Amino acid sequence: MKEKPLLPQIRPRCFERWRAIPIFGPLLDDFLPWLRSQSYAKGTIGNLLDRIPMLVGWLRRHRITSLDQLTQRDLRIANDHYRRRRDRTRWVVDAMARFLADRELVPEGDVPVLGPVEAEVAGFETYLRETRGLAAATIIRHASHLRAFLKFLRIDQNSDRLERLQIGRIEDFLKRAAQTNNRFSLQQIVATLRAFLRRQHSRGLLPRPLHQQIDTPRVYRGERLPRALPWNQVLALIGSIDRSEPFGRRDFTILYLAAAYGLRSSELVCLTLDDIDWRGRILRVRQTKTRQTLQLPLTDEAGTVLIDYLRKARPQSARRELFFRMRAPCVPLQPVSVHDVLEHRIRCSGLNLSPFGMHVLRHSFAIRLMRQGVAIKSIGDALGHRDIESTSVYLRLNLDDLRSVPLPLPPIPPEDTVDLVPRSDVPRIRPARPCHNLPARFQSCFASSLRRFLDLKRALGRGFTAEGAILAHWDHFIQREYPRARKVRAEMFTEWAKTLTRLTSTGSRNWQRILRNFLLFHARDHAGTFIPDRLTFPKPAPSVSPRLISEAEMGRILAAAAQLPASADNPLRAETFRIGLIVLFCCGLRRGELLRLTLGDIQQDQTVLHIRPSKFRKSRLLPLSRSVTLELRRYLRTRAQSRTPMASETFLMWSRRGASEVYSAGTLGAIWGRLCVTVGVLNAQGHPPRLHDTRHSCAVLVLERCYAQGQDVQAHLARLATYLGHVSAVSTHHYLKLTPELRRAAGHRFHQQFAPLLTAGGAR
Repeated sequence: MKEKPLLPQIRPRCFERWRAIPIFGPLLDDFLPWLRSQSYAKGTIGNLLDRIPMLVGWLRRHRITSLDQLTQRDLRIANDHYRRRRDRTRWVVDAMARFLADRELVPEGDVPVLGPVEAEVAGFETYLRETRGLAAATIIRHASHLRAFLKFLRIDQNSDRLERLQIGRIEDFLKRAAQTNNRFSLQQIVATLRAFLRRQHSRGLLPRPLHQQIDTPRVYRGERLPRALPWNQVLALIGSIDRSEPFGRRDFTILYLAAAYGLRSSELVCLTLDDIDWRGRILRVRQTKTRQTLQLPLTDEAGTVLIDYLRKARPQSARRELFFRMRAPCVPLQPVSVHDVLEHRIRCSGLNLSPFGMHVLRHSFAIRLMRQGVAIKSIGDALGHRDIESTSVYLRLNLDDLRSVPLPLPPIPPEDTVDLVPRSDVPRIRPARPCHNLPARFQSCFASSLRRFLDLKRALGRGFTAEGAILAHWDHFIQREYPRARKVRAEMFTEWAKTLTRLTSTGSRNWQRILRNFLLFHARDHAGTFIPDRLTFPKPAPSVSPRLISEAEMGRILAAAAQLPASADNPLRAETFRIGLIVLFCCGLRRGELLRLTLGDIQQDQTVLHIRPSKFRKSRLLPLSRSVTLELRRYLRTRAQSRTPMASETFLMWSRRGASEVYSAGTLGAIWGRLCVTVGVLNAQGHPPRLHDTRHSCAVLVLERCYAQGQDVQAHLARLATYLGHVSAVSTHHYLKLTPELRRAAGHRFHQQFAPLLTAGGAR
């Protein structure tokens, strides 16, 4: 039986009048069923129908009176017109454009004449696509950054501005971009500018290689701490989804595949019916990030979930994609829609979960495999990583493995009363730096360049606090010795370098390097500026060999710390320094990490320290040993009883001295030196060891314990590197000094492994 036309059902009394509407009237008998096939409800179709006369009126005002005159470009212009006015007519414009494209009834239209900005962007896109071979999404991102830069230059008003471009305008753009972008986004913007300016210079359109003069923000690998949910919470979230409706079945299937296979959002929306090999029990995943196809085993449970979705929830469609919108229009999901699904299900779950992204499920999947003992290489294969270092990032969240790293509390001898040596009797190891009480603002003739240099570096996300003090030292020197100078000459730099004699050779080299970087910046606008040769700088001093501290020596230092007298700034002075030294030694913290540690960073339930961005802006989680945890809890109870501040933002090393209410690095180092001299822990020169030597000592003692317990040293070395905050074990090797104990343990291990393979005459 032939189906009754849809138009008479929606407009039974006036359907003939609707068929007589100009331009679109003859198409309505085909357009309305097409809307129905796109899952539009009858009521929605009626609402769209009511908006067609408004679209016709807009087209007629633009002298389009027939379908032969209409193009897709005209519909896009109409869509933009109604979108700016937030008019619902844009819905029928969008639907009509898709219908006409599907039926191939109207052409695309003439390509409009591009303005200077769009012409440059189009040429750059062609270069990235055909010469560089970049992915489409990457090209779109580069084009967006370049479009913003060209509009900032206003080349639409004067196309010669690009040829007369100076580095100062580029820096002005980066400073403006830094106001709305973080360092990661700003690094992408700099990459776009460098690529564009490099191409312009190679084509001869820019006389100077400006791309070589653009600095970039420093972004360190592994800065952000990955986040993962406990597996029971992942199961609770997925289990909370109501699967009685198609919406629920679709969302359940999406989140199940994300959690069970660690798939990305882009990989989920790219899944098609052809990617499921039912006979071979394989799920093929096309990775948009690496452009590789990953083959994963299709488990019985995953197969059951997919069959249930395909039979009861997937909309009828000729397209092969797996996941579609459940509301009209019935089109495949986009990656951003997967995040919306997750966000909606978190809100509806009733669980006490803070919002998170889809990548958290991928992290949770990796951590679950690690805790089950799966090798890192196998986890990387399951995640589709090309490099094992990419998978090693997830080890930072595997607290169960990291609990074997920290040292226990060293044995502390009975407290015998000791007399702390006065501070004046502690030998000075490093001379005082020559930069003190300098003016807060630059005052020399180079002040404007100095301010612009610091403003640019700080806009790129760099602190430049120490660098600012060094440049202030130079500014003060110039103001005092060469007040009338207008150009930097060689003798000025030489005389300034002579004032750095109180620094070590490494420190002097660093100060001169920082000033040289400024002079390079200053020379771009001031020809004839003297640029010092780096080969004339002092050679760096050899690295200081650490004075390793044994557990017995650390016990004596802690016993002496417990006898520090109270002060007006801190009634718990002894307890505070004692717990600080315990954490430094047993966890291998840096001095700055200890001083930035707040009470809110101590997760007592999990006995974990959250180390906020420290060196190279990295954060990490450090589980504590049981004995250190008990000491920390005892200190916090004592602190609460003494009515010392206990707010989460209060520092662990609290003191009323100073506006920040925390001990300074100099005070901590001075007390450490007094304690070491008091108990006789000195190096070969009779000086107390550096505070950083506790970090060296922790690493060596952890490795000695690993040998003593017969553990796999190479596997444990990766955990130690993660615990210390290193990207790889290569950085950790700097801390592993060959002590007699390590030499004997390594020799004994070698003898056990290879002695059976050797005979008196050689190998068997």
